[in-house]
Amino acid sequence: MSTAPLKLVFSFTDCALKERLSARLCSAYGRWLGGFRTLELRSGKKREGFEIEALGGERTVLASRAIVSRVSFNKYALNLAALEGTALPALEKAAAAGKVLFLDELGPMAMKSERFSARAVELLFSASPCLAFYRRGSEVFEDAFSKMSDTVIIELTEAGWAEAVAAAEAWLDRLAGEMELNKK
Repeated sequence: MSTAPLKLVFSFTDCALKERLSARLCSAYGRWLGGFRTLELRSGKKREGFEIEALGGERTVLASRAIVSRVSFNKYALNLAALEGTALPALEKAAAAGKVLFLDELGPMAMKSERFSARAVELLFSASPCLAFYRRGSEVFEDAFSKMSDTVIIELTEAGWAEAVAAAEAWLDRLAGEMELNKK
């Protein structure tokens, strides 16, 4: 049985750094991961919004100035169907397949969908291993993660990049090894 914590959580403020780590982990460990990524939509240097990408699946706009919605966050209209129709089914599929749940990212936009938020919380408190990213300053998530047992929280910074990568890779290597042994 593993001594690795079941939940590995990264807090971040730098979206580009978070996307770099997320892409690296999905590329190297995609076989064992299931869930979703949140990606910035950019036009040159200007951020236009965000997309949700199911790992190994579809990509859809989550937030944009170019869409119309009754739900908004800051300057963006939100497409809750991206959370409920893309991210949530990807998490459900991953949980059913026994994969490591990959939640990139949890933040104020995700909380706008009660359906998504409620299920994400259930999955985070389940026995499934989870790798999650949340924006530092999201008090609800900071508080919840700090109270979860069997959880390691790592602050993702440029200065701590090498340590964050090493910790994530060691954690995923242990889990991937266990998953392979359980198949035999």
